Amino acid sequence: MVDKTTPEDNKTVVNLDLGDKDNKNEHHSNGNAPTQLIFNGRDLEGSTLVDGQHHHKIPPTMEGNSLTQDIDSHVQQLKYNDNRVALDRAINALVDILRQMVEENKSRPVLYPTTDNDLNVLKLNIKMEHSTVEDYSRLNKDSLAHLLSEKVTNVIRHLFSLKDRIDDTASKVFVTGDLNSGKSTFCNALLRRKILPEDQQPCTNVFCEVIDPRDNNGLEEVHAVPIGVTYNIRDESTYQIFPISELESLVYKSSLYSILKIYVHDQRPIEQSLLKNGVVDISLIDAPGLNLDSYQTTQVFSRQEEIDLVVFVVNAADLFTLSGREFITAAANEKNLIFIVINKFDCIRDKQRCKERILNQISELSPQTHKDASEFVHFVSSEEVVNGLPGPSDDGDENNGPNNSGRPDPDFDHLEASLRKFVLEKRAVSKLLPAKTYLINLLDDLDTVFKLNERLYKENRHLLLSQLDEITPQYEKAMSSSSKISGHIDRLIETTATECYNFTRDAIKSTIDNIEDTPLIPFPGLNDMYRFTKETRMALVEKVLGSVDASERFARQKTLETFEIIRDVGRKALDDDNLLADKSLRDDYMFTSKKHHQLRRVIDEEISIKDFFDPSYERFMQAIGLSGTFSSVSNTSSPSWWVLSGKQGQIWKNSLSAVAVYSSTKIFHNGLFMVKNFVSIRDVFNWKFLQNVVTPLSIGMAIVSVSYLVYDIPTAFQRKSIQRIKRHLGSTDYIHNNSSRVSKECTKVLNYASREVMNSFRTSIDTTAAKKDIIISQLKDSEQSVQFYHRLFRSIRTQSEIVRGIKIDNFYSSVD
Repeated sequence: MVDKTTPEDNKTVVNLDLGDKDNKNEHHSNGNAPTQLIFNGRDLEGSTLVDGQHHHKIPPTMEGNSLTQDIDSHVQQLKYNDNRVALDRAINALVDILRQMVEENKSRPVLYPTTDNDLNVLKLNIKMEHSTVEDYSRLNKDSLAHLLSEKVTNVIRHLFSLKDRIDDTASKVFVTGDLNSGKSTFCNALLRRKILPEDQQPCTNVFCEVIDPRDNNGLEEVHAVPIGVTYNIRDESTYQIFPISELESLVYKSSLYSILKIYVHDQRPIEQSLLKNGVVDISLIDAPGLNLDSYQTTQVFSRQEEIDLVVFVVNAADLFTLSGREFITAAANEKNLIFIVINKFDCIRDKQRCKERILNQISELSPQTHKDASEFVHFVSSEEVVNGLPGPSDDGDENNGPNNSGRPDPDFDHLEASLRKFVLEKRAVSKLLPAKTYLINLLDDLDTVFKLNERLYKENRHLLLSQLDEITPQYEKAMSSSSKISGHIDRLIETTATECYNFTRDAIKSTIDNIEDTPLIPFPGLNDMYRFTKETRMALVEKVLGSVDASERFARQKTLETFEIIRDVGRKALDDDNLLADKSLRDDYMFTSKKHHQLRRVIDEEISIKDFFDPSYERFMQAIGLSGTFSSVSNTSSPSWWVLSGKQGQIWKNSLSAVAVYSSTKIFHNGLFMVKNFVSIRDVFNWKFLQNVVTPLSIGMAIVSVSYLVYDIPTAFQRKSIQRIKRHLGSTDYIHNNSSRVSKECTKVLNYASREVMNSFRTSIDTTAAKKDIIISQLKDSEQSVQFYHRLFRSIRTQSEIVRGIKIDNFYSSVD
C-alpha cells in the first residue's frame, strides 16, 4: 500500500510496504523496514531508502507521466532491490551451510542417496564404462563423500558467481546450440547488422561477447582476451585490440584467446535496439557449437552459470542432439525459462509436424518453457532477416542507419519483442528468477540429503546402541573370567611346581637314607682296594643321580598333565577348541641343562684309612649275630639271635679256630688241674687261674673284633662315603637346588602355556574392548551427525520458506 503524507518543506514521503499481503509479517520479521520514497513536489528527490540505507539513484520522472505511474515504476525497482537483497542473504546463508557440510564430510562422510533421480543441483552424474551409474549403493561411501565434497565446492563457487550476477546491473544473453544451427546468423539478425562471421562450416571457435561501446569511449573494436587472463577494460595488458574487420580471422584462434569482447554500435532507436535500450546494459554472447569438441562443450556448460538468459538455437532439420539435451537439463537446474529458437524453419516442408515433434521434446526438457511456448519457443529463419543487412564498418556509422533494419519477418519480430520484454520489462524474471530457481533446487537437494542423513544416522545410532548393549556384558564377563582363569591357572602351576619340588626333595633324601649296608660293588679283596673305592663312590653318586632322573621323569609327566588341564581350561573359557591346537609340549626338551658336576666331585676326593672303618657296638653285635635282646629270648621258642647270617658265621668260624688252637692246651691243663686238685670256689678266682682262662678268651674276642673290622670294610667304606656325600649335599644345598631346578623348569613350561592362554584372553578382551571403543566412537559420531543434520535441516526449511516467499514472477502487477 502507498501511504502519502505531507511533511514540512513541501515534501512528500511515501511509506511502501513491499511485502506481499500473505507474507507481511514474515517480511518485517526478517528485519526489512518499510521503504520510503521522498518527493519534492511531483518529482522524485533522487534516492531510495531500502533497509535504512541509501541505494542507487532513481532517474527523475519523465514529463507528462502522473505521480502514480512514477510511483509504480519505482516501486518495481525497489521491490527488485528488496528481492535481490533477500536472495543475497539466502545465498550467504546457503554458502555457510554448505561450508559446514564440507567440514562435516571431512570427519564423518555425508551419505549420498542410492539413486539421485530426485536431485538436481547435487546430482553427481558418475559415468562408468560409457554409462551413467544409477545405483550408488555399490560404490564406496568414502569415495562418494569425496565426490560430493567436490560437487559442493563447485556449488559454493557457483553461488558466488550467482551473487555477483544478480548484483550486476547488466544482463547477459547467452546464445548457444549445436554446430551449424545458425547461432552467429541469429545474433546478426538481433543486431540487424552482419558483425559475426557466417559460414556453412563451423566458424565460431571462440566465445564472442557483443557489447555497446559506451564503456569503450564509443569506439568499435575487438578486445581479444588471451587464455588464462582476466579481462579488465581499464588495463590494456589484459587484452589485445583489433579492428572489427579482423573478427573473421579471430574467431578461429581458440588456442590463443578465451573470449573476444566486440564493441559495436546499434544505431536503431532505443525502443528497437537490444544493446542500447536505455534501461539495462545488455551484452550478447555467441558461443561455439556444443559438438565442436569436448573442451569447448565443457566451456559452454560452465559459461551458462555466468549469464542471465539462455537462447538455445536448434536446427529445425536436426532437432535436439544429445549434447543439446544435456545442456538444457543442466541449465534447467537454475533457469526454468529458456528461449528456444528453431532456426532455418523455412527449409522444412511439413512445418506443423516439425513443430509438434520439437514441442514434445521441449515438454520433457523444460516444462516451464513449454508452458509458455508462445513467448519462449520461436520458429524463425534468421537467414532471411540478415539478407541485405549492412556489414561491419570501422567507424560504426557507414551504411548503419536507423532505416537499415533488414527484411520484415513477423515471426522474428515477435521473437525479438518477446526477448526485449523478458530482458527489459521482466528483468526480475530474467535476472532474479534463475537465481531463485537455482536456490530452490539446491534447497530441495539439501533437504533430501539432510533428511536422508538424519534418518540413516538415527538408524545407525539405534543399531550401535543395540550392539553396545550386547557387547558390554561380553566385555565385563571377559574381564571377570580373565581374572578368575588367571588365578586358577596360577594355582595349578603353583600346585604342580610344589608337587615336583616335594617329590624331588623326598626322592633324593630317601635314596640317600635307604642305601643298605650291603655293598653296591662286590669287595674284590685288599689287593684291589683303590678300584673298589672308586666304583663304590661312583655307584653311590649314580644312585643319587638316578633319584634326580626319576624326579625329572615325574615332573615331565606332571607338567604334561597340567599343560593339558590349562589348555582345556582356556578352551572352555574362550569357547575356542583350536586354542593351542598348533602347540604341543615337547617334554624331551625339559631338563636339558643338568648340573651334576658338583656331585661328581665327591668321586675324585682323597681317600684316607679312616674311610674303611666305621665300628659301632650295635653293628658289631649285629655282625656276630647277637643283635637280639634277652627279653626276646624268653618270649620266643626260636630266638632270632641264634640265627647267624653268612657274614656272622664266617666271623665266628675264623675267630673260634684261632682261639681253639691257642687255648686248647691251656684249658685242658687247667681242667685236669682242677679235677685233681679240687679246691674251694675261692681258688677259682685267684690270679693264676684267671690268667690261664681269661687270656685265651680275650685273645679270642680280639680276633673276633679284628675279623669284624676286616669283613666290615666294604660296608664301612660305603657308609663313610654316604656320610661324605650327605655332608657335601648339605654344604651345597644340593637337595633344595635340584628340587628348585625341577620345579622352576615345570613352572617355566607351564607359564608358557599360561601366557598363551592369557594372551588369547587379552587378545579377546582387547578385540572386544576395541569393538566397544569403536562402537562408542561411532555412536558419538552418529549422535553428533543426527544433531548436525537436524540443525541444518531446520535451517534449510527456514531458508526454503524465505526463498519461496520471494515473489518475483508476479510482482509487476499494480501496487495496491
